[in-house]
Amino acid sequence: MSETYQSKQERRQRLLESLPASLRPHVSVRNIEAVVALSQQAQARLLEAIQAGLKRLPRAIEQLRADPDTSVADLLNPSSQPLTEILIQTNITTVQQEVADLIQECFPDMPRVSAEALADADVMQIVRIIAQTHQQMFKSNHILTDFVMLTLYGLMRQTLKQMEELIEDTPALRQAFDRGNLPWKSYEWRNETC
Repeated sequence: MSETYQSKQERRQRLLESLPASLRPHVSVRNIEAVVALSQQAQARLLEAIQAGLKRLPRAIEQLRADPDTSVADLLNPSSQPLTEILIQTNITTVQQEVADLIQECFPDMPRVSAEALADADVMQIVRIIAQTHQQMFKSNHILTDFVMLTLYGLMRQTLKQMEELIEDTPALRQAFDRGNLPWKSYEWRNETC
């Protein structure tokens, strides 16, 4: 069900009132939800930057969400490189490391250099995309919303079921799971408890 204009205004007013009193006058309606989602440390840093002359909040909010320890100077004088590019570069490295860690978990005898090379290979592009999406999912400000969580959970269950059917139907994959260290059970055991 969509939110009415009146209920949206009331919700935003409640959110605004949850902010520190000194920060409230500086936060426009369109930025309330983003500022509320920041940690208290990031909110305090945002206020310091506003008091030091920051005029445009969206970029500063985005930067503080990515790094709550961003200095006031960096908020006032952001680098010439767009923040989205910085975040993408950082995220790519993080995702590649996460994928390399998973590869080593699945294949513990594989040297780290090989795992990192495989994580960066074209064949693993879909794994990197899913890992990146996975990270973004848990960073979402809306993950704890009931309809978002239930829908995501349903999607994950559906995906897991489809993957396990592929594994069951492919002897080479079943053998790989039997040899590997990654625990695996067929989806069927979950159906009994639902």
